[in-house]
Amino acid sequence: MISTPSTPPPAALGESPLVVPRGPDVDLARTVEAAEHWPPVPVARLELRQAWIPQPEAALRPGHVGLAATAGALLVFAELTDDCIHTLATADHEPLWERGDVFEIFLQSFGADQYFELQIAPLGHRLHLHYPWSGAVRAHGIAPYIQRDRAIEFTVRVEPARARWRVAARIPIASLLARHPRSDGAEWRGAFCRYDYDAAGQFCLSSTAALTRPDFHRSSEWSRLSIPGGFPAGPTF
Repeated sequence: MISTPSTPPPAALGESPLVVPRGPDVDLARTVEAAEHWPPVPVARLELRQAWIPQPEAALRPGHVGLAATAGALLVFAELTDDCIHTLATADHEPLWERGDVFEIFLQSFGADQYFELQIAPLGHRLHLHYPWSGAVRAHGIAPYIQRDRAIEFTVRVEPARARWRVAARIPIASLLARHPRSDGAEWRGAFCRYDYDAAGQFCLSSTAALTRPDFHRSSEWSRLSIPGGFPAGPTF
């Protein structure tokens, strides 16, 4: 069973957003390997859960995400309890959610149509997607939405002996606002999600968002996130 959330449920439209604290930048590799002081900076904390059902599945394992902002980036720290850490992924931009365990980041500048999805597998493979609008058709595959640039940095540490894996990621704000120049990056919608596979190949879904259905792409139900002051210098194009 998942632990009781240490923060209020994600804010819905019209409610106060979750405030993301500002802090210094960090060395991702050293951060993810640190046994103590995780995360290494003050964060806004979210718990992975299954808001779409009254009681969580027995297979649900705890996971939490911490968010912080630097002068030009969003930092994401995830710690995922996992009894069977496993993926069949062998390269970037495969359908990682079909290959095994995966941590997923969804971000949308508040008021924008476009949104981004970054999937990270335990062995460090990535799938980075850019959707031009909410509700973009995915029935015919994800190939049109794959984004192959490596602007987003991350590192992964797998610890089977501790039954967990960790992700530390740095997401430059400029890379997300390049097509939404009217925003200063102060307000976002975001969701942090997970496919957790067991040894039999069955998966359990969870998300930090207050989803009414197990569909991670329901952007209207993602958390509202606030970065005080935004990024006054604006993105660089």
